[in-house]
Amino acid sequence: MFKQSIRSLATKSPISSAAATTTTASTTSTTTTASLNFAKPPSYTLAQLREFPSLEPKTFIPLPTTFFNTEKPIRRDILWSCVTYEADKARVGSNYAILKSDSPYSNRKLRPQKGSGRARLGDANSPHMDNEIKAHAIKGPHDWSTDLPSKIYSRGIQNAFTMHYKQGNLNVVENELDFQYGYDIITQSFVSVHNLNKLNLLFITNEPRDNLMESIKKFYINEKEFNSLNKKEKPKYLQKLKGKVLTKEDVEVRDILRAHRVFIESSALQWFITKHTV
Repeated sequence: MFKQSIRSLATKSPISSAAATTTTASTTSTTTTASLNFAKPPSYTLAQLREFPSLEPKTFIPLPTTFFNTEKPIRRDILWSCVTYEADKARVGSNYAILKSDSPYSNRKLRPQKGSGRARLGDANSPHMDNEIKAHAIKGPHDWSTDLPSKIYSRGIQNAFTMHYKQGNLNVVENELDFQYGYDIITQSFVSVHNLNKLNLLFITNEPRDNLMESIKKFYINEKEFNSLNKKEKPKYLQKLKGKVLTKEDVEVRDILRAHRVFIESSALQWFITKHTV
């Protein structure tokens, strides 16, 4: 009897343990399958639609995640490529350098070949002389522009707008971005009421807005200082202004990155989404 009981324990216990293991495994797999939810990622994100110049929120508008992809990190390498591309395209390439082939001086030797007791010396057109002649230089006109794939540039536009959207600095306006009058005091009150002092502001419009441009120009530009500058210094002065109004076709990636607050009309934003969605 004792041998039979031992034999029964030896044969029955592995079967019961295996059955328990199988039951536990099946239960675990069922629980794991039930806990996984394979949902489609959202196709839109929301943004507040505001009224200008009060900036009061009116409603929410959906923005496609194909353009405002907030889940992915900002591609700073793409932004750098776009800014470099725009800076190269903006170079005039009008540098005038005098080369040795221009021969601005006489071709006569400066000292005789022999008899002076000093080293041999050629004419005054040699670049190693103390003059303005260059041995190797690029003469204008020269095209410094470089190439960049259109898809990469579209990605740069997307990343620039998405960065401001994540930071809460993108203001989508329902109506036209324009003031009723073109006085500088209107811009002054707008900046002071919304605490925008010492911030770079970018206004992106669908069409030219005369009153807005005139008001911001009068507020930010010192006419006496601007008129005293020469032709080369005036573009640099305008680039450093804290307030800038641009139409949608004139906006560049570096304009968006330079701004601390971006105000854009909903129609202009829709134009960017349609054109630069890759």
